[in-house]
Amino acid sequence: MTHARHGGAGETRSDRPSEAVRAGVTVGIAALLLGLGLAIATNSLSGSSALLGTVKSRLFSPWLVPAWLDLGWDYRLSYGLAEDADHEIEVAGRGTGASIALPADRGGERAARWRRLARTIAVGGLDGDGGVVAAGVGRGGFGITGTTDVDVRVLRLPQPDRDAAVVAEAEQVYAARVRRVGDDVQLIRDEPRGELAPLLRPAPAAGTTP
Repeated sequence: MTHARHGGAGETRSDRPSEAVRAGVTVGIAALLLGLGLAIATNSLSGSSALLGTVKSRLFSPWLVPAWLDLGWDYRLSYGLAEDADHEIEVAGRGTGASIALPADRGGERAARWRRLARTIAVGGLDGDGGVVAAGVGRGGFGITGTTDVDVRVLRLPQPDRDAAVVAEAEQVYAARVRRVGDDVQLIRDEPRGELAPLLRPAPAAGTTP
């Protein structure tokens, strides 16, 4: 009894992709390499040519934005800017001694949201000003502290240091007073004295021409 043998000389089987699939992959790889080349060529301190800038803006930028490929890889684990550190909020009532810290011992998504809110106050939102958010946090703290006059502070926690013996303290990066006067909520930013006081020139000595 004989069995039929498959895969003989006249009957070959291949698991390779079809010609259309391979052509599509080739075009995609070529477009990716071209985009990388344009990104490097147009990201120069000396500027780029009008032709390369036009090709990049007209052909590649429209599909980079929806795919979030126009964003940099500046994460705190690899870059380490001061603004990438965790931020916390402190709301203290004036004259009551009551205070609240956020996120405090909260964890998970709730803590992440409070830290993002604190960072928005310190760094600024889309308009570059976090005062509106600070005023809202202070107004929310009126009922908790039992007063309508509170201090809102944002502290920037130190980032982990390679040297375990180095213990850094939290840095205050924002401070403001939020109070209610009638039906209005006022925010008074606690600016450094150097930014508030005008620069005064010393008075000229007697008998000299200023």
